[in-house]
Amino acid sequence: MRRSSRENKPARAEAERLNAAKDEFLAMLGHELRNPLGAIAGAAAVLDRVGKSDEIATAAQAVISRQVRHLTDLVNDLLDVARVTSGKIRLSRQPLNLGALVERTLQTFIAAGHAAGHQPIINVTPVWIDADGTRIEQVVTNLVENAVKFTPPVGTITVSVRREGRDAVLEVRDTGRGIAATALPREFELFAQADTAPDRALGGLGLGLTLVDRLVALHGGTVTAASPGVGQGATFTVRVPAIEAPTEGTETVAALPSVEPRQILIIEDHEDTREGLHLLLTLDGHAVTAVPDGIHGIEYALTNRPEIVIVDLGLPGVDGFQVARRLRANADTYYPRLVALTGYGQPDDRRRALQAGFDAYLVKPASPEVLRATIAIQS
Repeated sequence: MRRSSRENKPARAEAERLNAAKDEFLAMLGHELRNPLGAIAGAAAVLDRVGKSDEIATAAQAVISRQVRHLTDLVNDLLDVARVTSGKIRLSRQPLNLGALVERTLQTFIAAGHAAGHQPIINVTPVWIDADGTRIEQVVTNLVENAVKFTPPVGTITVSVRREGRDAVLEVRDTGRGIAATALPREFELFAQADTAPDRALGGLGLGLTLVDRLVALHGGTVTAASPGVGQGATFTVRVPAIEAPTEGTETVAALPSVEPRQILIIEDHEDTREGLHLLLTLDGHAVTAVPDGIHGIEYALTNRPEIVIVDLGLPGVDGFQVARRLRANADTYYPRLVALTGYGQPDDRRRALQAGFDAYLVKPASPEVLRATIAIQS
């Protein structure tokens, strides 16, 4: 017997309540995980800058950096998959040269040491798509990381971009572990695991390929996996609608401006994060002051007028949003560049921060390169 709409209302209300609770839990989970990750990443960056003569210390620092990157990727994938599956990701589309974007993404990937000794073969041609560049970079990075993960150092990884009819085609081919025929149909399922051995030597949560599948679908495309079998490599093929190249000019990449010494205030209640950020920015030549709460931050900023104020949003008492609003209330006499640096990465948090007066929004752990680029931008 079919239930009436009146009878279904309590069930819908309960489902909506549970969904909202899940979203709140994921946001808090991201914040609580990103705070210690930000502190560890900052300390590792400082160690990398000051240099070490001891080989054991150098090796240990490299381990820390790799594992921070791994944990950060897991957290980001977990939260992104949750947003995609609940329909909360919105694309910011623009005409993009897929070939150029893939080439830049891979150059950054290799330069950051993520290729684990591999030197991917890059074979790209200019093909234009209407897409969100950040999300397409995620697709490329996740597919290449997957290939690196399952391909031994003696193997090869080839990344190609071409046009086939009305489609732009991105292909990542490797000569690695391959995929069993029984596993191929489940390759993009949420939490699907190819590595089911008790030791879980290759790790992972089975999120990366699910995220690729959902992001490609949001762009009106498809992604497929193919493999002759175990030990014979695998090929992942992404197809998205191609567009004609823009008639006015071509895609350009602005060079990062040089970073001049600045007066910077950090408002951060997490002690290790505050200390690590203070050390890192001081090593870059800036005059840095750090305080643990919003009240002292506002007082210092209005008295000493630093050029840049980096603010954690989750401050006790007076939170980061209130700090921004208080400082912007004095905009006629003092207008610093306000940078939110936070463990909260939800789109609504970003929107609220920009409305409160922040100029930039960074999610912990922010890389030293991103920090430098943000600081270099003139207000």
